[in-house]
Amino acid sequence: MTRSKLLRNAILLLGSIAFALSPAIAVSAAPPPTRGVKITPIGHPTWAPVDFHLFSAPIGTAADGYAEFSNTQVALLPPPKHVVNSQLGGPGPGAPHLPPYDSELAQGVAALGFHEGTRFSMKEFSNGMGIYLVWMNVPAPGTIGSSPDFLSGPIIGNSLFPISNAGKTFHNGKEWNPNLGTFDVLALNQLNPPFNVDGASHFPIFYAENADFGPATNGSYEFHITSTDISGNGWKIEAHFAVAP
Repeated sequence: MTRSKLLRNAILLLGSIAFALSPAIAVSAAPPPTRGVKITPIGHPTWAPVDFHLFSAPIGTAADGYAEFSNTQVALLPPPKHVVNSQLGGPGPGAPHLPPYDSELAQGVAALGFHEGTRFSMKEFSNGMGIYLVWMNVPAPGTIGSSPDFLSGPIIGNSLFPISNAGKTFHNGKEWNPNLGTFDVLALNQLNPPFNVDGASHFPIFYAENADFGPATNGSYEFHITSTDISGNGWKIEAHFAVAP
């Protein structure tokens, strides 16, 4: 199996993570995307990506199957609010906690001291380190229904899942890694055993890239990702960063 497929498989296992929103508290207005990130709606989605972050963190190597990719996810969304679910392959619903959810990843990045920005060194892009793009999806406005944390509140309904994600990386305007990651996010009631709920209030997406998956070259890089629900509505996400010696 190629190194690209190893990371893609890790993303397939770890990217499909859904959470629940506490009732009786309105979702806060989403902040604008972080510097370097541009989002464009596809159709008329009733959910939205928020809390974007570009940062360098451990990703692992081909020799260890990019195990640090999983460890970094868990570190960003730790217990007790998020609990590792073996079926999801990463953090799942944990202890009930109150919204808003547009800063959970920000808190994780800050607590871990990861270098966040749009300019990185080659050292931060190779030898077990990678550039991450992460975000959280929330109802916007969503629908009202049950989740693991409440009987009635704003959710992304089960009927919109699976939500499909597909990504590529470009270098200096040319396709660099066509296999960044393609995966579906399942509804909580599609798990085995299923959660007996109407939907999820928020779920994270994790992508990462490093020099293993193309020529290790300085320059301008771009994540190009589409995220769409079963009705075809969703978001186009572009994130720009640069790598220097």
